[in-house]
Amino acid sequence: MMWDFFHTFGFHKLFRNWKMKKLFKKQIRGFLSSIVPFSDKDWALFDKRLAYKEYEKNELLLRAGETENFIYFLVDGVTRIFQLKNDMEYTLRFNFPITPFNSYASFISRTPSLINVEALTDIKVLRMSYNDMQSLYDEADGADRMGRRMIELLYVQREIKELQMHSKTAEDYYYELVKTNKQLVDQIPQKYLASYLGITPESLSRIKKKSRN
Repeated sequence: MMWDFFHTFGFHKLFRNWKMKKLFKKQIRGFLSSIVPFSDKDWALFDKRLAYKEYEKNELLLRAGETENFIYFLVDGVTRIFQLKNDMEYTLRFNFPITPFNSYASFISRTPSLINVEALTDIKVLRMSYNDMQSLYDEADGADRMGRRMIELLYVQREIKELQMHSKTAEDYYYELVKTNKQLVDQIPQKYLASYLGITPESLSRIKKKSRN
């Protein structure tokens, strides 16, 4: 009877969602702790500013020309960051769990973004607004260091990717992506993956065919 009561009012779903969000936040804390140590007090201040949100496949989280108001922590799914030039889309990077992402330059400088952010699959994120992050800097002793290290990490990752793209072949880089994120890479449309690798979809097909042989 008690189970029927909880089922009728949807409490079992609420409890499941609560457990899921708690797990996601634990994963985010583990990620951040690997970047810079911080106290339980600072985490509590950080945690209360994180908001859980879901986006549907192909939904745009940010359009070029808009100002980025959030930093996102991806906990499920894949996102794509791309730029539109002369009616052509150029994929700049993909984001996989557990990573932070946004239009960093727009977020920091409060200027219109030059990039677009798209959900390639249904995604789940934890996000924090720009205003909440600024208030966090004022309240938490280690927040400024944490924020600075996060931005540094994001720029280091971008530079490493750019160096790899110039020092490795598209085939090598494709194999690396598959090795680390095969299940998620398989969900990326071929045209976007080819654009990211700087090759044509036909060339990517040949690479995929070769990898299966």
